[in-house]
Amino acid sequence: MLDAPDISGALFYLTRLLQTYTYPVLVLLVLLESVGVPLPGEIALVTAAAYASLGHISIYIVIILAATGAIVGGVLGYWIGLKGGLPLVAHYGGYIGVRQSHIDRAHAFFEKNGAKTILFGRFIAILRTWAAIIAGTACMSFTKFVTYNTIGSVIWAIVFGWLGYYFGRDLPLLETYISRASFGILIVLAVGIGAFIIWKRHANSRKKARHELH
Repeated sequence: MLDAPDISGALFYLTRLLQTYTYPVLVLLVLLESVGVPLPGEIALVTAAAYASLGHISIYIVIILAATGAIVGGVLGYWIGLKGGLPLVAHYGGYIGVRQSHIDRAHAFFEKNGAKTILFGRFIAILRTWAAIIAGTACMSFTKFVTYNTIGSVIWAIVFGWLGYYFGRDLPLLETYISRASFGILIVLAVGIGAFIIWKRHANSRKKARHELH
């Protein structure tokens, strides 16, 4: 009989659930996380992949289902943000200091940087959960969103699917490495966005100064 992966703590309950209803639970968790519900979709993917390494299920089906759930969930999240988020922000945003200019800037940011945010955000927990809704609220081009959401979802499913498959016997250690890697990516993105904002403000200041001279 094959040995079970070394899993402890909170992973135990998720593992038991995945043991019984592997494919539907995987798709549901990944889809809902991509819609904006803070659920452990990535952990579900890695755990399901770990069981695939024991020969109980197919790693290829795990990856395909995870990618499909992420793509569909992302599209649903986008439309929720577009149809629900934008009107709410436009109508009630003034009460919390969010003006139309802020919405316009968010729109401009996603038009310029939305592709990178959607593509790499799939690897960061908080962005993986909220990026699609934010993209919809910011009116990011739907075609661009679908393109990069699909690419990011497929890459994410392949990377974490195979990580779970090859290192599945020590999931707690793998989870630690994943958390550290996600934090590192978040730091890099934050620094990059901060640098862009500073550069943009500096460029606008110089442009304004030249305009005043003339």
